[in-house]
Amino acid sequence: MPTGRGHTLARVLALDDLAARLRTSSPWLIYTIGLAIGLLIALGGAIYLSYWGGVTTSNAFKYQTAVVAAQRDAEVLEVEQFDRKSSPVQLRVYEKLLQSDLARIDAVAENRIERAPRFQIPARSQVGYENLYRQLKALEVVGQQRFADSVNTNVRNRDLSNVLFAVVALLFTFIAAGLRLRVAESRSLVENLQRAFLSRRSELPNVRIGDVLISAEGARIGGDLFDVYSIDGRYGALLVADVSGKGIAAAVDTAFIKYAIRTLLSEVNDPGTVLTRFSPLYARNAESRDTFVVLFLAILDTQTGEVRYASAGHEPAWLRSGKTVETLPPTGPLVGVLDDTEYGSQTVKLQPGDMLVISTDGLTESRDARGEMLDAEGVRHWLEQIDAGAQATADAIVRRLRRRSRRIDDDLAILVVCYRPK
Repeated sequence: MPTGRGHTLARVLALDDLAARLRTSSPWLIYTIGLAIGLLIALGGAIYLSYWGGVTTSNAFKYQTAVVAAQRDAEVLEVEQFDRKSSPVQLRVYEKLLQSDLARIDAVAENRIERAPRFQIPARSQVGYENLYRQLKALEVVGQQRFADSVNTNVRNRDLSNVLFAVVALLFTFIAAGLRLRVAESRSLVENLQRAFLSRRSELPNVRIGDVLISAEGARIGGDLFDVYSIDGRYGALLVADVSGKGIAAAVDTAFIKYAIRTLLSEVNDPGTVLTRFSPLYARNAESRDTFVVLFLAILDTQTGEVRYASAGHEPAWLRSGKTVETLPPTGPLVGVLDDTEYGSQTVKLQPGDMLVISTDGLTESRDARGEMLDAEGVRHWLEQIDAGAQATADAIVRRLRRRSRRIDDDLAILVVCYRPK
């Protein structure tokens, strides 16, 4: 049996034999081996750049969403603690949400500057919340810069990988396309933050729901929101809102609107009263004092088809019964413009097959090539011509809008509710 020294000697002789063969072989063989090694290095480097760039961008996005969630939950907790004066047991749910969001910030922080603020729960005074908001606002700016840096680094890595892929056109085509897709997907994560994180719907008995949520082309995050959920086994809540502004601040405002309205609806079953209570809450908690919100809030009795609604400066809603389309005008002013506003409620009765259509101003204020707006009357004519179910109606509206306007320049939320009792 060969000894360890014998194995070493055998390996040395094998390497010498390989070197001798390379020296006596044709230049083509040496070139082929060098090209193969170069291809392996290029492939390995490109895969590393693609994977790590995607990881850093994904972590930057997770950091942004954690900061936004912490801002939202801190606002809700402050409202529960000081405005509603909830009991410690009731506050515990909101405290756990805030604690988990702060822990998520720490989990993806890259340095001490990015770490979550130290916050005592429960806070002894609203000063503690003010300090927390200020620190989270600073982290929001840090998160935006981190995301922008990660995307820029990812783009530079893509350019470097393109140089490596130039060695072999086939590998360049496949892997560079994958890298470009990763960058595009990372950017689309932020654009779709509102759809994935804020606007949701749940199914209601005897009702068919259709919805559309589109961010304006070129915008990262919009301020439009819809929310559909069951209050109990019989009543469902319908909310469509449009916050002025764009970006993370608008997303924070829409999150506050959604959860504040849900909280108020757990206590009051009248939409007008809910908006009356919500208006001062929004004035105190909005990201900017210059922002405002238009919204449509309704409570639907799924057994009788009765809809009780309040509309704060919202675009007209439309009630379609057969071929007849009726507009439901606003019932009160914008939220955030006037203080101590009293909002009333109106009631309509849906018959089997009737359809309620609610949209933000991205529909009525869309313009054609001549600059003419569609307006509420134009939408009414469309609804007279469209004969389809809930989701098909929402999709048909968007198709007509794209043909008419070519480009969607404003955020757009559409909610279609069709009453179909069994």
